Formats: sequence, C-alpha cells, structure tokens
Amino acid sequence: MKRLAIVGGVAVALCVAGVLAWMALLQPAQATPKIAQPGAPAPEITLPVVGGGTSDLASDRGKVVLVNFWATWCEPCKAEMPGLQQLADELRDQPFRLYSVDLQEDEAAIQGFERQYDLKLYAVMDQDGDATRAYGVRALPSTFLIDRSGMLRLQRLGPLLAGGSETMWSEAWLADQVRGLLASG
Repeated sequence: MKRLAIVGGVAVALCVAGVLAWMALLQPAQATPKIAQPGAPAPEITLPVVGGGTSDLASDRGKVVLVNFWATWCEPCKAEMPGLQQLADELRDQPFRLYSVDLQEDEAAIQGFERQYDLKLYAVMDQDGDATRAYGVRALPSTFLIDRSGMLRLQRLGPLLAGGSETMWSEAWLADQVRGLLASG
C-alpha cells in the first residue's frame, strides 16, 4: 500500500508538471527585441533635440531620412561630419532630413562639438541608448537611409569610406543614394 501511494504521488507530480509545461507552451512567446533591417520599417526615433524640442521620425514620413549615430569622442565620426553637413546644406530645400543621433552625451558637449566643427546639424540625444539598440548599432559611426515611406533601405555599421561615387559607402556614393530616393518620389 505504501508503494502504491508513492507511485500515485509520482504520477500526480508528473501530471502536474505536464499540465504546467502545456500551459507554458500556450503562453505567448516573449517578444524578442527587433533591430533595424533593410526592407523593414525603420524603428521610431523620438528623442530630445539639442536646443529644445523632441524629434519624431514618424512626422518626417514623406521625407528621405539619413540617420547617423555618433559621439563627440569618436574620431571617424569627426571625419565624416563635414560631409554630412554639406549634404544636409545642399538638400535643405528638398524633402530630406538628417538625424544626427549622439550617443549618451549631454547637450553642452554636443553644442561645443558643433561650434568646434562649424556644424548646424539636426542633433538629437540618445541619452539612454534605446534608439541605438533599436537600430542594432555596434560601432560608431553608423548610418541608415530611410525612404519616404519609412522603410529602412540601407545601413552601414561603421564609418563611411574614402572614395568617389563608385566606392560603395563613400560620402559621394551615399549622397547619390539619397538623391536617387529623392528623385524616385
């Protein structure tokens, strides 16, 4: 009888474990964080703007958007900023926006950097790193090109390359990609 009680207790325990396992399978899977991928909608960017206000990538739908993640201490970032500023200046009358996303630095540091390099970028502050993580940034600088419908078209994790428009991911090549999206409507 004692042996029967033990066997019965084991059977009940196995049954309970089976029911709990089944219930766990019925629960929705934990959402895996999604990162930006070409061909998919670009993750939202809602961040404080240097000088006041808040950015909103959704409100820039209808524009071609170039998103560049950077930091003031990043040497390759410093090297490509003048070219990005030149592109933004050339396209200021076009439906184009350059998001200059600084990673975890304060407004004073960014403003000092802009003065030092004579920049007038639309700089936003990713103070907690959420936008940087959403875009899967693993290296600074990183650059993403978003079309007018909000789809991510191109991404570059790392600095832009030297060369002309024939060199993929050079400043000139990237400018051609932006102009091509602007021309395609």
